Amino acid sequence: MGNGLIYVMAVNIVIWIGIAFYLFSLDRKIKKLEREMNDPSH
Repeated sequence: MGNGLIYVMAVNIVIWIGIAFYLFSLDRKIKKLEREMNDPSH
């Protein structure tokens, strides 16, 4: 029982880190696109 709980917690943490990383990279992409759109030289 205790072993299964550790496994579930590990999977949960990995999923949350993955979501956080995805959102962070998405945020950077959006900021880059906004900068390119607001740049008058483009």
